[in-house]
Formats: sequence, structure tokens, C-alpha cells
Amino acid sequence: MPIKEQAIRLDENKGRERRRTLRIKYSGLKRLGLDDLDKPAIKFAETKEELEQAFALVYKIYMEKKYIKDPKDHGLYFSIFSLLPTTVHIIAKSYLTVISTLTEIFDTKEFGLPMDLIYKEELDELRLQGRQVAELSSLATPREYRWKNIFLYQVQVMFWYSLYKGVDDICIAINPRHVRYYMNLFPFEKLGDEKMYPKVGAPAVALRGRVEESVDEMMEIFKTLEMETPLDYYFYIMTGSKPVKPTSIFNSDLKSLKPKPKRITADIVSYFLEKEPSIRDNLTPAQKEMLKKHYNGLRL
Repeated sequence: MPIKEQAIRLDENKGRERRRTLRIKYSGLKRLGLDDLDKPAIKFAETKEELEQAFALVYKIYMEKKYIKDPKDHGLYFSIFSLLPTTVHIIAKSYLTVISTLTEIFDTKEFGLPMDLIYKEELDELRLQGRQVAELSSLATPREYRWKNIFLYQVQVMFWYSLYKGVDDICIAINPRHVRYYMNLFPFEKLGDEKMYPKVGAPAVALRGRVEESVDEMMEIFKTLEMETPLDYYFYIMTGSKPVKPTSIFNSDLKSLKPKPKRITADIVSYFLEKEPSIRDNLTPAQKEMLKKHYNGLRL
């Protein structure tokens, strides 16, 4: 291929990649001390490499906190919830390296939420009220990046995506030691009493954040966290779906856009299931059918 044509192709690929990331405005980078990072950006993980980096990061942090009781040779921390078609992994990258990850899991009839293991009664109360719930999970940022506050940008993307998808309650089960931190970060309220979470061998407290009721407060928190791309533009390009509810918050002209969703493929799901076969072994028939429906060609 001629050098000129190679250069054109490279520029086109860079342009496509830029549209699939959320670049942070320089003023925000400087204000939070992020200007020394290499092309920092926020995005939904969508490749095997990005997911693998995110799962490895969670494994590393959870090992440090002694949450992992059964170490894995593959050095990754993930579950079937990590691989669901509706789950989003909101990652922060410094050029090609994932430096922080936050997972949002949406409630489904077949799988429910991870918190159902110990807080099903509390979650069912919200479901019976007709409220749509989602769970935050796998929050991990290495120590060397925690002071940089890039996590605030991930929280911003998570909150507006929750509103975009019609989520009523954002829920989380966290160690009691971290309750104050998360309540300062987000308008959480207590959902459930302290219980032992067998999966990590540590106590947990359930918190709940009401999305629509928190919009004004979150707008105030996020007013200095500016992105180069409108968030509703990015959500539409990445998912192909429009906001569930009309709102003045999302006002981009989506009609002029051509969404190009790039969802996790059957090959990627199979790759991770091969690393952890017990996940496949524990799936119910209904869960298998749901996965096969969304991942064309997936064998279970």
C-alpha cells in the first residue's frame, strides 16, 4: 500500500477512535492535575484488550484489599455480570493503558443483580414500585492515580448514562469503611443494613442513589468536568438507542447522527468463559438462551 494511502487510513482510524472516546477539555485536565497523563480519555470498554486490562486492574486492587480468597492463574476478576450485553465498563485510559474502571450492571429478568445475593429483599421492594435499578461494581483505580480524581469523570459518565437509560435507582454494596467517601461523592442513602458478603469475605452496606431526584445536585458537582463531546451524542453513537425519557438535559441533534454500536462479540465472551469455565457451568437454561439471543454464534 502506498505511503500516502497508509497515512490517510491512519488518520481515518484515529478519527474513528476519537469519536469512540470522551476527551476531557484541557481546562479540566489542568484543574485536576491530569495534564501529565498521555491523551487521557473516558470511554466504554469495547475490545478484548480493554476488558482484559480492566479485569486485571480489578483483580490487582482486590488482591491488595484481600477480597479475593481463591487466587486465579489468569489474574482477572470478572463474573457473568461483567459479560452481559447491557453491562457497561466505564474506563479511563492514558493513551492505550486502562488506569481506572467502573462497571454499571443493569437489572435483567434472567440475571438480576449481583447484590441480590444478600440484598434481594431490599432490591425487590424497589422493583415492586416499578423502579428500574442498576448496580455499580468493580470500582478500581491504582494508588498512583487515585489522587488525580479521574474517577470523578467516570462517575459523571455513569450518572448521565443512568439517566439516559431510564434508571431510577443506582445501587451499590460497599465495605462499611467506605460509606462516608461514597456519600460525599454521590447523593447516596442507606438501602440495607450491614451484612457479610460471602463473595469477598467482607462486610457490606447497601446504598441507593435516586437518579432523577439528584439531577440538580449532580449538575452542580459536574459543572467543571467538561468533555469535548456531548454525552448524549456519545451514548447514541455507542449504543444506537435514544434517551428513554425526554429531558432538557440531553439536547443534541441525534437525528443527524449515524450510530455505530460496537458491542462485545460472541468471540470475546467465549474468550473469557474459557478462562473461567465454572461461569458457563452455573448458567440456567433461561440465562443461556438470553446470552445466545444477544451474542450470535455463542456456544454454551
